[in-house]
Amino acid sequence: MKKLGRGILDNSQVIIARERSNRPMDKISEDSYILDDEEYNKTCPFCRGNEKYIEEETERISEDNKWIVKSVKNKYPIIDDNEINQIKGDHEVIIETYKHNGNFFNMTEEEFYNVLIIYKNRFDALSKKENIKYVCLFKNYLRKAGASLIHSHSQILSLPVIPIELENEYKVCDDFYKKMGINMYEHIIKEELNYKERVIHNSENFLIFIPEVCKFTGDILILFKENIYFNEIDENKLNELSIIMKKLFTKIYEKDKNCPFNLYLHCHPLNEENDYKNKYNVHIHIVPRKFNFGGFELSTGMYISSKKSEDIAKKLKFD
Repeated sequence: MKKLGRGILDNSQVIIARERSNRPMDKISEDSYILDDEEYNKTCPFCRGNEKYIEEETERISEDNKWIVKSVKNKYPIIDDNEINQIKGDHEVIIETYKHNGNFFNMTEEEFYNVLIIYKNRFDALSKKENIKYVCLFKNYLRKAGASLIHSHSQILSLPVIPIELENEYKVCDDFYKKMGINMYEHIIKEELNYKERVIHNSENFLIFIPEVCKFTGDILILFKENIYFNEIDENKLNELSIIMKKLFTKIYEKDKNCPFNLYLHCHPLNEENDYKNKYNVHIHIVPRKFNFGGFELSTGMYISSKKSEDIAKKLKFD
């Protein structure tokens, strides 16, 4: 049974999902940054050939009648549509490659494109579900970043509530628009391009940069220049984004090797009177987990930025 609770001290949103503790975990060192060299693992539920472990498939992309990317129902969901739940939604896993040793550091542009297609399609499908207010798409890579299985995958959830983190973002961009009369993200794009030092790459439809102030040190933003909904992204933009992802993760690997990271999408709310279409731009966060946080951050909610964004961006720049 899934419940939505509130922290008694800070009113934070908490989904109570006790069954999650039963999900399988790879038997690997938490500090293992070594790339796996086997394409197939007989015990991995995400490897092609082991479909018996996960049968509830929701979508696939195939080549030569074999799947290369697919999405499945999460066997240990944070949230599901069971009628006894107080909070209902869907939770899927996107298996980004059939290869056990495939990951964002060694994928091709075509493989990134296929992953992005599934991201878009599953986002579109879940956003049309009844009573959904937000679709959450994220990726954990390696144990230090929260992954239970090493095989490359992402997760996507449909939520009947808007997360507080996003409510705060919407309020900031709404207040900026009321005060300045322009979209805050358009202003950020102009400022970053004028300053240049924090920009990693500037393409026709995306700006990749590290904000001057980051809650998580080294947080890389891929900012959509056009304020479209995520499921409106067309083929040309998907192609452009797949090229960017390939080049960006190549640079991250050159700098930090096979480092743990989190990736997550921040997008518009759904089925709300104010959808912030003209005030909010979709963006992707990529957070290398090189820098830890501890008691100060947990006790105050204040995060420490320990390195200049300009210094990190300089090492990641690409044409």
